[in-house]
Amino acid sequence: MRAVQACDYAIGEFKCLRRLLLFHGRINLIRVSEMILYFFYKNFIFTVIHFYFAFFNNCSGQSIIDDWFISLYNLIFTGLPLIVKATFDVDVTPLDGEIVDNLLPFLYKEGNDKPIFYPLSFVLILIRGLGHALIIFFFLYASLQEAAVDSSGNIADIWYLSVNIFTCIIFVRYN
Repeated sequence: MRAVQACDYAIGEFKCLRRLLLFHGRINLIRVSEMILYFFYKNFIFTVIHFYFAFFNNCSGQSIIDDWFISLYNLIFTGLPLIVKATFDVDVTPLDGEIVDNLLPFLYKEGNDKPIFYPLSFVLILIRGLGHALIIFFFLYASLQEAAVDSSGNIADIWYLSVNIFTCIIFVRYN
């Protein structure tokens, strides 16, 4: 009885343990693996763009993106998609009933045979983030360098470049 009082949650019957480990464990393994890759990808793009910008301002320490955008990026644009995905994304629903009960060991084995998070996938995500950051920064830097951005003939300043880079980062997709 004391063990039940000391733990975070308790299972009344062992027949519930199979479904908890195999079904819910598989879904959470998929969610956590995709979440880790997603966070590394989005934050790598965000960080590498600052690294590229450092070469153009003689490593002065000036940030290309405003502090408010950095805070909103980590709060809203990175967290909200994961909350929505964790809430609604299930490949096998618990309502499938008997099919899920019959396939439980095979569903778990599928996650072990084809893992989502492994060293090569991590390296590929970092390379993809590096490439996307390279394209975003240098394309916008080259296109806005001497271009007039309004009817008065003003050219783009650092704020204009910053907003465009941040907008592109938001619209770049993970998948």
